[in-house]
Amino acid sequence: MTHDVTTLLDEWRALPRETEWLEFKRAEKSFPYDDMARYVSALANEANLAGRDAGWMVMGVEDRIDAASGLRPVTGTQFAATMEEVHRVKESIAAQVTPSVALEAPIQLSVPDASGKPARVLLWRIPAAPRGMPVACKGHWWGRAGEKLGALAVHKLDSLRAQAAQNDWSAALVSDDWTLLDPRAVARARDLFAGRYDAQPDVVAAMRQQDDQAFVHDLRLAVSGQLTRAALVLLGRPAAVAQLGDPRPRITWELLDHVGDPVTHQHFELPLLLGIDALVERIRIIEVSLLPPRQTAPLVHPNYDDWVIREALHNCVAHQDYSLGGRIRVTETPAALRFFNLGEFLPGSVERVLAARQPEQRYRNACLAEAMVKLSLMETNNWGVKRMFRKQRERFFPMPDFDLADSPPSVSVTIHGRILDERYVHALMLNTDLSLEEAVLLDQVQKGRSIAAGALRRLRDKGLVEGRGKKTHISAAVAIATGTEVDYVNQKGPHAQDYKDAVCRLLALTPQSRAKIDELLLPKLALWIPELADRKHYVKVLLAEMARQGTIKNIGKPTKGALWAMNAPMNTDNSQ
Repeated sequence: MTHDVTTLLDEWRALPRETEWLEFKRAEKSFPYDDMARYVSALANEANLAGRDAGWMVMGVEDRIDAASGLRPVTGTQFAATMEEVHRVKESIAAQVTPSVALEAPIQLSVPDASGKPARVLLWRIPAAPRGMPVACKGHWWGRAGEKLGALAVHKLDSLRAQAAQNDWSAALVSDDWTLLDPRAVARARDLFAGRYDAQPDVVAAMRQQDDQAFVHDLRLAVSGQLTRAALVLLGRPAAVAQLGDPRPRITWELLDHVGDPVTHQHFELPLLLGIDALVERIRIIEVSLLPPRQTAPLVHPNYDDWVIREALHNCVAHQDYSLGGRIRVTETPAALRFFNLGEFLPGSVERVLAARQPEQRYRNACLAEAMVKLSLMETNNWGVKRMFRKQRERFFPMPDFDLADSPPSVSVTIHGRILDERYVHALMLNTDLSLEEAVLLDQVQKGRSIAAGALRRLRDKGLVEGRGKKTHISAAVAIATGTEVDYVNQKGPHAQDYKDAVCRLLALTPQSRAKIDELLLPKLALWIPELADRKHYVKVLLAEMARQGTIKNIGKPTKGALWAMNAPMNTDNSQ
């Protein structure tokens, strides 16, 4: 891989001039973060327009061709020399650009300089701007005119925006009637915008000076005086639904009791920006106490994290396929919240989201999603979902469950509001070095789901689980460390020989019917076999095995009156 990148770097160094998606910087000792953010905006936009998946910023190379070698000279750089500084760079870029660009750590190469000494060169990969969503830095779009950094040309900005309008339901212009906007929703949007940019008081001050039309235009919810569908979905009065055609965007909340019967419900119409807040207020928040292993003071958490609730709900609003009709649904039960929206899950699978190093670059409703990002209502699709899992892990709660359907395409997300297995909680508390992937795998085990053999081996190697197949469970080591030895023994299930011995002690007294044996064993088996039919089947298999072994026999006619008896007398002396 390093050889391939080095070869690519040599090809770039030999180019007669920089391209609009490629920038060289000496950056011998440092480089201003603000300048870098502007280049990120420009290179991301230009990479999109050039049909590339990324632009590149190369540090430690001078931007002039050396006549003797025909290459740009390597000068070396000390910029971002530690992982701590790399993280600071990434955080600064993420805070300054919209939509947020998540940089990876740069590729670091050792390349000979003019004197032949090894010099450090950094290659920063800048992901291309998402389709239809030009990347801005502090509210301004940047681009390149040849090698020069400057404001993104108007025709380029129009080209980027047109990508969204071509297939973005939310970007369609539907009305020039500004009275369709709800003043309360616009005021709420201003407050959210101010919160998003509170570290940039100049940006907030400029927003406060704008009238509503200018503010909505800056959110890109309007173009040349025309309101988009996204503007009406977020900020429109209820009457504005008539401008949206057949789909009727709304959210329905339903409360179910412990047996699944409906208790009450409520519909939340436009503007959805206010509907989201109103719905969150309906959700019942209670305190859940978690007792750390061998501690006396419990940890107290709300059953649902406010950020997780809103992230799930905001994703429903942003990624709903409104062209399919239907509505977003939120179902609350005593134990969980379930969020449902129509439309395929664009990343393809949750596993891909959790393993990805870059955020998902596709958006179903790019115009709507971009505005919601600027109002801090959601993160990019990738990071938001991953952060939901991290939040649940930090609270020691079960991980979210995603159900992806094909017909019709839809996404359902379940957020658990109670503890399913205390041993899972204790395992997370005791093993703080578990990766997110390992915590997700452990969550699958507590839910009784099968996982791949390799993944199961990872958990077993860490001493977290034992057993095979459906009988995989929390290991003895965790049980002992957490003081749950009794639960562990019960969880492992019955030891067949113990139950055989109990049958033998009963039959040593006198032959017994199957009903009497059931009376002896079924209550004991209830601890780990919940279904009565399964418990009876277990007894049937147990007796048949004992008969094959010659320990017991069936006497009498093969009817319901038949009795089981010992094949040989059994010593019932309790001292044995």
